[in-house]
Amino acid sequence: MASLPLKDFISGLPGLRTAGEFTSALDAFLRGAGFGQFSYVGVKVDAVRENQLADIAPQYIHLTNRPDWDLHYIKHNYAKADPVARECFSSRLPVQWSEAFLLNTRSHEESLFMEDAWENGICRGYTVPIHGPGGELGLMMVCSPESDREFTRLMDLHAYDLQIIAHHFHDAAQRALGKQTEASPPIPLISREVEILKWTVDGKTAWEIGQIVHISERTVNFHLRNVMAKFGVHNKTHAAAKAVNLGLFSGHVSAARAGQPAP
Repeated sequence: MASLPLKDFISGLPGLRTAGEFTSALDAFLRGAGFGQFSYVGVKVDAVRENQLADIAPQYIHLTNRPDWDLHYIKHNYAKADPVARECFSSRLPVQWSEAFLLNTRSHEESLFMEDAWENGICRGYTVPIHGPGGELGLMMVCSPESDREFTRLMDLHAYDLQIIAHHFHDAAQRALGKQTEASPPIPLISREVEILKWTVDGKTAWEIGQIVHISERTVNFHLRNVMAKFGVHNKTHAAAKAVNLGLFSGHVSAARAGQPAP
């Protein structure tokens, strides 16, 4: 499938320990097959039912090479308007999709989501649902900017391998990272940490946040590392997602919507 044989990739998964290691390994493997974007979500819950993804998000493992899109997805609460995710809750089979997925049956909100995804380069993809013991759910999505014809060719070559990869990756990630999602309630954040998280949710980089709040990029990253440690998460995207789902920004309006100028 890629420069690294499938068997070698799978046999190397049990040796991975951190979210960064899992993300790097999967990114390298999938790019070799022509898939430039991926996202993996693993959730451990007692019961997974249709349309619950937004409610259980604080408990997930989330790995991706498109953190900008993920923050956009979280900020707009797209888990409740994603027809692919909805389909995966009730399907054991992979879902191959494009902008026209379920065109004649999806809701207005779902159509708006698919249009936004298209405009952000999420044009066509393949999502594998993994329904595990105890109600756990895994979703692995691969995405390609190629034409419909080229994407169909890629899927003809790699669809079955992707199913195998998804199940082995999910199992390894849950074993290595799953317990970290069961952390105790987060330590209260200081005001500077909340401020930096708000700008992170708005898609600002550490350098941009530093310019806005008049501190160095290094200091911004220091605060972000503290927040990640307090939340027991692996990256700033996951920290921002958890903050949103915990309701820390219930009164927050993004700079863009508030009409504030960009730095």
